[in-house]
Amino acid sequence: MMPKQKLRRIPLLTEVNIFFINLAFAALHVILKPTGLEPLVSALVVGNLFGLILPCFGVIALLFHFIVGPLMNTFLFPQAYETIILEYKYYWIGGLLIVNIAVALLDNSHLVVEGADYRLHASKGPIVNASNQFWEATFDYLQMTVVPWKQDAILSVDRQYIFACHPHGIHCTPLALFHCKGTPFDKLFPGICENKLSGLAASVVFRLPGVREFFLSLPYIDASRHVVEAALEADRSIFVCTGSGEESLLTKQGEDTLVLSKRKGFIRLALSYGCDIVPIFGVGNSDLFKTYSWGMNVRMWLQKRLHVSIPIFHGRFLTPLPYRYPVTVLVGEPLTVPKPRVRGEKPDELVVEKYLKMYIERVKELHKNHTHGRKLQII
Repeated sequence: MMPKQKLRRIPLLTEVNIFFINLAFAALHVILKPTGLEPLVSALVVGNLFGLILPCFGVIALLFHFIVGPLMNTFLFPQAYETIILEYKYYWIGGLLIVNIAVALLDNSHLVVEGADYRLHASKGPIVNASNQFWEATFDYLQMTVVPWKQDAILSVDRQYIFACHPHGIHCTPLALFHCKGTPFDKLFPGICENKLSGLAASVVFRLPGVREFFLSLPYIDASRHVVEAALEADRSIFVCTGSGEESLLTKQGEDTLVLSKRKGFIRLALSYGCDIVPIFGVGNSDLFKTYSWGMNVRMWLQKRLHVSIPIFHGRFLTPLPYRYPVTVLVGEPLTVPKPRVRGEKPDELVVEKYLKMYIERVKELHKNHTHGRKLQII
């Protein structure tokens, strides 16, 4: 096991926001756990990931009104909460919003590789522990299971991997398996999670207040090539959804569409640094939301030109709550690539083509052996 690194530094405001996000979801855990509704609400929050700030703001507002307010009135002066907070609430909200937007636009923590690890360890206290349990309830809602390529499959902790996840779906839920210890993947392959393992996310998510805190609290870094190369140079393994936003636009219930035939970037990186490539396939991930093709040409143009993906979708009851279909995550046998003569050197394009074709065949075989005739399209 590699020695544990010091966590990367992030702005104080981001740390404070992460605390309040944890506080909000810890409160939801305490309230919902006894009712049996925790998995459903957890999945609803995951489905509405880019609206993450909304449930947090709601819970935090309630905490301020029923706890902070009475404390201010007791220890400062009568009506202190009403005079200082409520009377100027729009100024407070506007000011905090402006500051958060400024930090989101100026902060580059997501470009830092060293210490880009999981921040929310249960050892940090009961609030983080309760928040973690709220998020883990999503695995129960999705009935997520992990199936390795063979019963006694082993992934050595001494090797460097690129975990390539498919399909993207509306949300690539199998990525959550790599966030921390204790997930279904970690139980099958101990020692991989939290062992110099980083996820890749688009630059834009680190510029969205509320969403960026979620990704920075997890082991994500920017997906820019120079950042990924720095991570691999530092002997980190990575996990990534190779189809990205384009694949999310092509999501359709009942079938799996992968944007893969021209995605050579992760193959080049594997060959440059000698990383084993592990195919990860979430069977059922495409079924979690109903999607529509309205305005597809315009949306695809936006994705290709501006890298902005706008899928049109809904879940149960026309909400972001995913349909409750089981997600079976297949872990394929690692594709071993030759070690480069010079670490980080650019591989020959013919070799890249060769290994991409080999990888695609591995994915097809993995899908065929476990899905009983489910349609797979690779474009």
